Amino acid sequence: MTAVFRGLVLGHVRSNGLRTLVTLVAVALGVAISVAIDLANATAVASFASSVNVVANHVNLQVLGVGRGFDERALVAVQAVDGVQYASPTIEDSIVVGARPGDPFSGEILRVLGVDLLRPLPQAEAGGGPAPAEFSLGSSDLDPYTLVAERGAIVSSRVGARYHLRAGSTLAAFAGDRPVRLQVASVLPAALSGIDSSVVFVDIVTAQELFGKIGFLDRIDIIADPARLAAVKTAVAAVIPHGARVIEPALRTREIERMLRSFQFNLAALSYIAMLVGMYLIYNTVAIGVVQRRSEIGTLRALGTPRAVIFRTFLAEGALFGVAGSLLGLAFGALLAQYSVEAVSRTVDTLYVGSHADRVIFAPFVLAKGFVVGVALATFAALFPALEAASTPPAITMRSRGFERRRDRPGVGLALGGLGLFAVAYALTFAPAFDGIPVAGYASALLVILGATLAIPLAIAVVASRAHAWTANFSPAGSLAASNLGSSLRRNSVAVASLMVAIAMMVSIAILIGSFRTTVVAWADETLKADLFVRPLGLQDASFDARFSPRIAAKIAALPGVLAIDTFRAISIPFGGQLTTLGAVDFRTIVARDKLRFLGPVDPAALAASLPGSLGVLISEPFATRFAKRAGDTLAIDTPSGLEHFRVAAIYNDYSSDSGVVLLDVRTFRRLFHDDSINSIAIYATPGTDLAPLRTRVVRSALPERIDVATTRELRALVISIFNRTFAITYALYVISITIAVLGVVSALFALVLERRGEIGLLRYLGLTAGEVRRMVLYEAAYIGALGGVTGIGVGILIALLLIFVINRQAFGWLIELHMPYAFFGEALALVIAAALLAGIYPASVAARIRTADAVRAE
Repeated sequence: MTAVFRGLVLGHVRSNGLRTLVTLVAVALGVAISVAIDLANATAVASFASSVNVVANHVNLQVLGVGRGFDERALVAVQAVDGVQYASPTIEDSIVVGARPGDPFSGEILRVLGVDLLRPLPQAEAGGGPAPAEFSLGSSDLDPYTLVAERGAIVSSRVGARYHLRAGSTLAAFAGDRPVRLQVASVLPAALSGIDSSVVFVDIVTAQELFGKIGFLDRIDIIADPARLAAVKTAVAAVIPHGARVIEPALRTREIERMLRSFQFNLAALSYIAMLVGMYLIYNTVAIGVVQRRSEIGTLRALGTPRAVIFRTFLAEGALFGVAGSLLGLAFGALLAQYSVEAVSRTVDTLYVGSHADRVIFAPFVLAKGFVVGVALATFAALFPALEAASTPPAITMRSRGFERRRDRPGVGLALGGLGLFAVAYALTFAPAFDGIPVAGYASALLVILGATLAIPLAIAVVASRAHAWTANFSPAGSLAASNLGSSLRRNSVAVASLMVAIAMMVSIAILIGSFRTTVVAWADETLKADLFVRPLGLQDASFDARFSPRIAAKIAALPGVLAIDTFRAISIPFGGQLTTLGAVDFRTIVARDKLRFLGPVDPAALAASLPGSLGVLISEPFATRFAKRAGDTLAIDTPSGLEHFRVAAIYNDYSSDSGVVLLDVRTFRRLFHDDSINSIAIYATPGTDLAPLRTRVVRSALPERIDVATTRELRALVISIFNRTFAITYALYVISITIAVLGVVSALFALVLERRGEIGLLRYLGLTAGEVRRMVLYEAAYIGALGGVTGIGVGILIALLLIFVINRQAFGWLIELHMPYAFFGEALALVIAAALLAGIYPASVAARIRTADAVRAE
C-alpha cells in the first residue's frame, strides 16, 4: 500500500499545490476556531478555579456566606471542630481603579482578598507552593505596621507596573461608593505562580473596614484532616450560622461550570460548524482527486491491486489532510485563543461571574481533542470518495478522465432522503433538554443541514436546466457554464453545500441576534421607566458587586424635583446545585409602575397588596425554565435567619440573567438577610423638572461618596453596548466560516478548470475566445454563489427558528420575539455572489490561458 500511496496521493498532492494549500488552510481554520473557543472556555473556568484557592492551594473545605456574609464569631466555633487543622478568615470583594464618571466601561476591577497576613500558612505540614503571607513576611521591605495600621496592600507585579506602584506608593480606588487609598506594602514578583494578577491582598481588618463588613466574614478557608474529610464537613456544618454553607472548593468551580455550560456549549457548537464546512471541502478535494486519477486507479486495478488497498489509500489521503491541517490549526488556534479568551472572559465578567485570565491555559485535553476531531472528520469526509474509487470497475475508470456517471433523475432519491431528515428534525424539536443542554435541538439543526445538503444535487440540476435555456439566446458563455454546472453535479454540489452551511450559519446568527436585540430593546423600554439611574462609580458587570449605603437613597429622595425612588439589591445564592440571583425590590412601586411583563394571567393589584413583607416571590422566566418551577411552587432557600420556604407568586419576563432571578420584597430581604445596602437607585422626577440640574443635585448630595448618574437614554445605550460585547465573538466565528467556504469555491472551480482542460481547449479550437472562457468560469462561480446563497438563507431561517424557539428556550429560558431582517437577506445574497465571483477570478484566468494545441493534442 505504501507504493500505491506514494504514487496516487503524494504525487497528486505535490502537483496540485494550490488546491492542497487551500484545503489545508480551510481545515486549519476550522480546527483553530474550535481549539481557540475550547481553550477560552477552559481558561475562563480555570481562572475562577484558581481564585478559589488563591491563598492556600491545599484548602479542602470552605465555609461560604451569602450577601453581606456571616458573623465572624463562627471562626472560633470552626477552629474548635476536631479534625480542623487550620482555619483562615477571609473577606472577598472588589475595588475599581481608574473609573471615570459617565463611562461604565472605564477602569479595571481588582479583586480584594482580606486575610490574616500576619499569620503564616502551614505550608511545612501540607506542602504546596509559596503563599502570599509567607512571601510578604519574608520580604525585607514589608512593615507589619504599614500592613495593618495604614491600610497596607500587596499587589501583583502586573498591577504595580500598570499603575506605576512600588512599596510605599498609594493605590487610589473606589470601594462601592467610597473613594479609598491603599498604601502598597509589597509587590509580588512576576515569577510567583498560582496567584492571579488581579488580586490585591490586604489584612482582614482593613478589608472589613473597606467594605463595611465589621464583624462579618465572607468565607473561612479550612485545611481539614483528609482522612476524615466527610466527618469534619458534617461537624463544621453543625456549628456555622444559618445562611452559610460548608463545601469543598471544587464544588464552587462546578457551580460556575454549570452556570456557564449553556453559554459555552453554544459557542462550541458554532465553532464546530466551521469545522463542518472544512469537512465538506476535504470531501470535495478527495472526490475531485478520484475523478482526476481514474485512469491511474483503473491501471492499478487492472494490474491486480485489491479494492481494499485503493480504499485505504484514499482514506489515508483524507487522514493526511486531517493530520497536516489539524497540526497547522493547533498552532493558529493557540494564537487565536488570545483574542478568544479576552472576548469570552469579557462576556463571563459582564453576565456571569468575575474571572481574570492573565494568559491562555493550554489544556492538553483541549489540544488533543481538537487534533483528534480534526483528523476524524477529515478521514470521515474522505470515506465516500474512497468507496467510490474502490468500487468503480477498471474498464470504466480507464475510459475518460472527466467521467461522471449520469442519472435519468439526478438527485431525486437524495432529495427524498433529505425530506426524511427534515421530518426527523421536526420530531426532535419536541424532545426535552438533557440535563439543561438542548441536545435534541442541536441534533435537529445538524439534520436540517444534512437534509438540505442531500437536496442540493436536485437543486443544481433544476437551476442548470433553467439557466441553460435562459442564457442560450444571449450568452454562450452562460449557457456553457450552466451545462458544466449540471454535468459536474457531485463536485459542484459539495461546493454549493459548503457555501450553504457557511451562509446558513451567518443568516441564523443574524436572525437570532437581530431578534434578541429587538426583544431586549423592547424589554428595556418597558422596564427602564425612571428618569435617572444611580449606581456606584465603576464597571457594571457580574464581577463587581458595587453597592452603597441606604443613607444616600434617603438623601436623594429628599431632594427637590424627586417624586419617588426605587432601590435594587442583588446577591448571588446557591440553588439546585447552581448559582442564581436573589434581588430585593419594593413590590409596591414596581407593580404600580408596571415595570414587569408577567407571563400568564396575573392580577398586579393583588400582588402589590399581598407581596410586601411576605415570603412571596417573583421568578424570572429563565429561572423557571432552568429549575422547572411554576407559579404556586415553593423555593427552599437558606438565609442568615434560617431556612425559609418562599412561594412563587408569578413568573415574569426578564433578559438580565440567563441563570435566573428571584425577586423578594425589600422589607423581607432586610429582615432575613440583615443587609440594607443598595446596588442601584431609579429616580422618578416631578413632572416638568429639568433633568440636567437634578442630575447635578443628585451627584452633589452623595458627596464625599462618589456615584454615577445616567439618564434613561444612556442606560438603554449601555444595555445595547453590553449586548454587542456579548455577541462580539459570534460575529468573528461566522466571518471565518465564510472565509473557509469561499476557499472551497476557489478549490472547486480551480479543480474543475484543470479537469476540463481538454474540453476548454476544444472549445477554443472551435472559436470560443479567451474572454468568453473567462466569462464561462465566472458564470459558473455566480451560479454556485447564488445557489449557495439562496439555499443558505433558507437553511439559515430554519436553524434560526430552532435557535430561538428550541435551543435558546431550553438552554437559557429566554422568550425571544422573531424578527426577520429581510434587507440583510438581500445583502447576504449579494455578498456571497460577489465573494464567489472573486473566488472565480483566478480559476477563470487559468482557464483563459490554456493553450489550445496542448489541450487538444490527446484528442
